[in-house]
Amino acid sequence: MRHLKMFLALLICVTLLIVLPSLRAGRAESKQKTVKGYITNVTSPTTFEIDYYKVSRDESVKMELVHESPELKFKPEDIRVGAEVEVRGDYNALTDDLKADKIKIDMEQFRKFRMAAVLGREPEGIEQTPEGGWRGVFFPDGHRVRIEPATQVLFKLNKAEEKAEKQKAKEEQKKSKDAEADEAKAEQAEADEDAKDAQPLKTIKDVGVGMMMTYEGTEQPDGTVLAERVIFMRNEMEKGEASLWKSFNLKEKAASFAEGKPGELKIDGVGKYKILPNQEVQTYISNLGQALVPSYQRMMPDTDPQKIPFKFYVVVDKEPNAFALANGVVVINSSMFDILENEAQLAAVVSHEIAHATQEHTWRQMNKDKKKRTALAVGGMAAAAFGFGGVQDITGLVLAAMVNGYQRTLENQADRVGLEYMVDSGFDPREAPQVWKLMAKKFGDRGTNFFYSNHDNHMKRRTFLMIEIRNNYSQLDLNTLKRGTPEDFHKMAMLVQDSSGKKKDKKKS
Repeated sequence: MRHLKMFLALLICVTLLIVLPSLRAGRAESKQKTVKGYITNVTSPTTFEIDYYKVSRDESVKMELVHESPELKFKPEDIRVGAEVEVRGDYNALTDDLKADKIKIDMEQFRKFRMAAVLGREPEGIEQTPEGGWRGVFFPDGHRVRIEPATQVLFKLNKAEEKAEKQKAKEEQKKSKDAEADEAKAEQAEADEDAKDAQPLKTIKDVGVGMMMTYEGTEQPDGTVLAERVIFMRNEMEKGEASLWKSFNLKEKAASFAEGKPGELKIDGVGKYKILPNQEVQTYISNLGQALVPSYQRMMPDTDPQKIPFKFYVVVDKEPNAFALANGVVVINSSMFDILENEAQLAAVVSHEIAHATQEHTWRQMNKDKKKRTALAVGGMAAAAFGFGGVQDITGLVLAAMVNGYQRTLENQADRVGLEYMVDSGFDPREAPQVWKLMAKKFGDRGTNFFYSNHDNHMKRRTFLMIEIRNNYSQLDLNTLKRGTPEDFHKMAMLVQDSSGKKKDKKKS
């Protein structure tokens, strides 16, 4: 009996030693936290999830609505999967419960928007109605764009075609004997300029890969975009765009692989980089990159001005970053290999950068808001104040954006298109949001200048990708797609580490 009492007393003491610290830790882990991201699951009218955060609110919690307008009022159903929110509340790190005391919603996300994209695949399942309208779904840039008979579907001449048409009209006018009639025609042509510029699409055969598609519409709860207007135009290499490509003049000094001596990659207007002196790594990144380049680009003849001559490099740099130039030069910093865990995650980084090039983001950002160019030039002084010393012109501002993040709509588009390139190459797209999880683990859940960041926090980037995968790839058996083994990637990471002159990580060795 005495032994039993001693045993029970000992058991109680051990239990208290285990339970009390846990209770104290539970109280200590409960703190105020703000989470910004996209809703990944709705479990009830008052509970939803943002990745692993389990958000709950009571009816007394008011919504803070930003950019609300008479035509854009909040509805309870706006708290849906894919909606972007900011939640502040009491967070328990042990359970991941977040009891909200404030929820902010930017109503701008529910407004009609306009987006341009370079088509990467032939249209399928698009049918013309007996009345002459169109019905079906385009997949231009990761978005599923739904066309209904009421949608305006137009075909527009590009600048070269417009110039040819005007020249043809002038020649016909010279031949005309009726000058007065010609003058009347000219006046009418000027009045109908918009109508002549964009004519109704006559046949879907006029639409093909590499063309520019501009769509206007609103995003629906299922992630599709219901289009009000779609305009197709044959893409072209404009004079300014060609000059932009040439401005990034590339000078490469080969690395000495045998001696382990870094090479040098010098890009005019961008900077100088040390090429990692390991042939196996450089061959690996080149093969991976070329496999991720969309097939329509690979199949273009070298003489086609629209063909992007992609080149991929691993350079020695301690910051985990990656960037792409308009002319197809893609640079991956060696430190990315320290963070990533498998090949599919590296494919996510590379495919995102390829998308910036194929979607012409540098050129498009340069041409955005042409009326504000003077203000942008003056803004170079402000850019320098934010750490971009010497950025005093438009190109410099674009370069800063290229390395540190494009405007948000273009970053989101690169995310969507990058997922498409991953899937087309057989990679599991679910590894893309994992990259951001690893970035958050390394740097905390905040916006950084690293890895194609546009200063959004890592949670926002991760949940955006999760929603895109849910909306666009749920019909696929993603378990059949490849990720690459951590062991194989670790071997490559060790080669990178050895060749960059860094000491081996004992934890990984």
